Amino acid sequence: MKLRRKPPEIEKEIRKHLDGELKERALEFAAWLRANGLAPYGGKIPYKGKYLCEIRFEPNHWELHFWMCDYSGEYDEGFIKTVQDHLQFCRACHSPCTGGMDITVFGKEFANVCSQHTVKIENPDANTLEHIKQMITYWKAVPGSISYHYNTL
Repeated sequence: MKLRRKPPEIEKEIRKHLDGELKERALEFAAWLRANGLAPYGGKIPYKGKYLCEIRFEPNHWELHFWMCDYSGEYDEGFIKTVQDHLQFCRACHSPCTGGMDITVFGKEFANVCSQHTVKIENPDANTLEHIKQMITYWKAVPGSISYHYNTL
């Protein structure tokens, strides 16, 4: 039986890739995740057998990816704007790709939205990070996603 190596802890990835304000903000976010019982595994945040989102790190860059779901409900304008402003549109980034979809996101229609990495937020500022925390809470209640990444590490 081949043993899988445990992925590095998020804090190690943060210290390895980020500096200054980016590092401090990411470490604060990692502390928030841990305080809420959401320790990332392999770059994804597990919750009840599924993955709420993915966090990626590169030199002086970090980003969070959220999957396709039913983005609806009553939320404050700042949160809705953050989600809508960070939608990703299909560019057939890999094969096989399920392609783009026409969807409604909190009451506004969008065409050709990526069906896998629907929302991507890069180097979030403090305000956007608060919306990311809301998004993670939102995803805890999502009944499911067609995204491969929601179901697979």
